[in-house]
Amino acid sequence: MQNFKNFNFKFKSNTSATKKPGAVIIIALVGLVIIGVLWYLVHPAFNIKSISFLFYLFVIGIYLYLVIYALDHYLIIKPKTTKNLYKALGGIIAICIVFMLGSMLVTSRIFNAKEYASRINVSNVEFDMIDEVDFNKTAIIDRASSEVLGDRVMGQMPELVSQFNVSNEYTQISYKDSVYRVTPLEYADILKYFMNRDEGIPAYILVNSTTGEAELVKLSDLGLDGMRYVPSGMFNENLMRKLQMTYPMTIFGSPSFEIDEEGHPWYVCTTYTYRGTETKKSVTGVVLFDPITGDSTKYDDPLDAPTWVDRIYPESLVMEELSDYGSLQDGYINSIFGQKNVYLPSEGYNYLEKDGDIYAYTGLTSVNSDSANLGFAMVNLRTHEAFEITSPGADEMSAMRSAEGHVSDFGYTATFPLLVNIGGNPVYLMSLKDDAGLIKMYAMVDATDYQKVASVSIDEGLDALKRKFIADTDIDIGDSDTLETKTITISDIRFMTYDGSTKVYISDTDGDRYKVTVDSTNEDILGFIKAGDMITISYIPGDISDIERFG
Repeated sequence: MQNFKNFNFKFKSNTSATKKPGAVIIIALVGLVIIGVLWYLVHPAFNIKSISFLFYLFVIGIYLYLVIYALDHYLIIKPKTTKNLYKALGGIIAICIVFMLGSMLVTSRIFNAKEYASRINVSNVEFDMIDEVDFNKTAIIDRASSEVLGDRVMGQMPELVSQFNVSNEYTQISYKDSVYRVTPLEYADILKYFMNRDEGIPAYILVNSTTGEAELVKLSDLGLDGMRYVPSGMFNENLMRKLQMTYPMTIFGSPSFEIDEEGHPWYVCTTYTYRGTETKKSVTGVVLFDPITGDSTKYDDPLDAPTWVDRIYPESLVMEELSDYGSLQDGYINSIFGQKNVYLPSEGYNYLEKDGDIYAYTGLTSVNSDSANLGFAMVNLRTHEAFEITSPGADEMSAMRSAEGHVSDFGYTATFPLLVNIGGNPVYLMSLKDDAGLIKMYAMVDATDYQKVASVSIDEGLDALKRKFIADTDIDIGDSDTLETKTITISDIRFMTYDGSTKVYISDTDGDRYKVTVDSTNEDILGFIKAGDMITISYIPGDISDIERFG
């Protein structure tokens, strides 16, 4: 620091030496304005673990370089002083770069594999943790279809479509005992922002992920004002700028749009920290932000947030954590070369609803691509609880190809499947779309044997698909709640043989109809029953119910 004692100004006595002494002041003022404007535009968190903040410091370093350059050229400074100033500035910049790169290396997976592998706590559970499928809570409508439905609803609102766009967010939420995707409107452009900023964003779109029903919810109908603090807002009404000004040292990710049980809109803003400079990202808390008033509440423990919140841990983070969990248990070198006991999440994920929470789930597959899953993983996006279900079978891509092949005459494409429980069996459920992206059929594929497939048109519905899948694939559904038991009196019985199997059709005195395939478990009974006999059956209800057991 003593080198700075040599810092002194010596103005030349001639005109050429003193003609621009004010240039330094101008450069300093302009530089300060640029730094201030840059912070306002980029609004980085004042946190040494944030790369955006380090970039901001780098820009300040460039500014200081220009100031020194101006001092050197417009004022007479001792050459030694100028040299020392450059050295000091270069040293500071070098220290920042070394710190950033060094911390990224020291805290990387190379030296901390075990720590990365344990960043998520995964419990091993049985498949029956997944409840028997409830089609009122099954998100069969995927994001792409939700976007089509949302755009269709928006197109029916001419007073809004010219001023606002539909955001592509479509957060998956649990709402009013069902599953929905919800997304806000956003300002179409900066001109539309100035035209509408006083009233704010007036509505959001809600799409039922089971039925496909979509509605535009106007905030005025809920007795609420418009949303002013949103991602598409400008200046101090920009959501991220408002957040960063309120919490200047906090690192935020991308907020997710949700609604509470009364329909009030919120932005769920997860807060993060890193082990080094943006390495080993982890959640520290959450901020609930009211886009109507701009008020917010910070929760340092995510579990303290209200239970209606569905997405605190983003899907990208939990998939990264699962990848580390499956690949780094035996060290970093093994994950690259030996790859013993290494497995990874599938190339995609979907959602399950359980007890009012949304889980992201994905298959777990061997690092060697073999079209098979070792099991499944599911992570609660609110609490971070993670579960692994050991259930070897086909991976999602194989199931999708099997479903597409089942309806190959139509040329439909399958959506990424859902994992559902059918009588204690893991089954893939998916939609089949035409070239226009419209859902035409539903399909089920046995997760353990992807050659077992059933499909129905969307007009028949998911309940019909479930009955058809059980009947066509002869899977064992045990004592599933799907079955009903009844003692009937036979009024008519008929046998029909085709494709090498014999089916028996039975009518009872109540006018109900049943069918069953003859096999080794029931042939002794079916060979002797006749009209007028009373029998007890367990069956899957339907227009023609499927008999699963006798007695």
